[in-house]
Amino acid sequence: MKILFTLLIACFPTLLFGQLRNIGDYEVKVFSKNYRTVKGHLKKVNAEGIAIEDYKGNYIIFRTADIEKIKVKKRGIGFFEAVGGGALFGLGLGGSIWSLDENGDNSADMAKLTVLLTATGAATGTVVGTVSTLTRGKLTLRVNGDMQYFIQNYHLLKQYVNNFEPVQHVNAN
Repeated sequence: MKILFTLLIACFPTLLFGQLRNIGDYEVKVFSKNYRTVKGHLKKVNAEGIAIEDYKGNYIIFRTADIEKIKVKKRGIGFFEAVGGGALFGLGLGGSIWSLDENGDNSADMAKLTVLLTATGAATGTVVGTVSTLTRGKLTLRVNGDMQYFIQNYHLLKQYVNNFEPVQHVNAN
């Protein structure tokens, strides 16, 4: 049991951040006058508009007249994810230390230690989540359908174009 908790604590950061690799660095959110708000990856940018691939695989083209606002942010851990992750880490650490008390003689002290470690983990997660959220915001363009404004500023979006193509696996049977 002690070895299991040690392995869980050692592998926790890898399990937490392993899913964020090779997805694409920036998320684009487009607010439109006539259509629903779309989140996804920016695929093309030109003076006439932008093209987004949403997370369902749909390729959506927005003309400048339809765009109200474009927000670009770096993908990463959010505030509540960091707070929850820190609290769970503290709870897991407190539980693993509590499991070392085999006789149950110090259960009151172990409960206090577990609560303290959980609160410390949540506080650390709050700091990490706040810093992460503040550093993720990259660019906001308030177009409001103004063609001249978009033509002057669309070049700012070019650096966020995601050319990542997922690897297609084909079964050759």
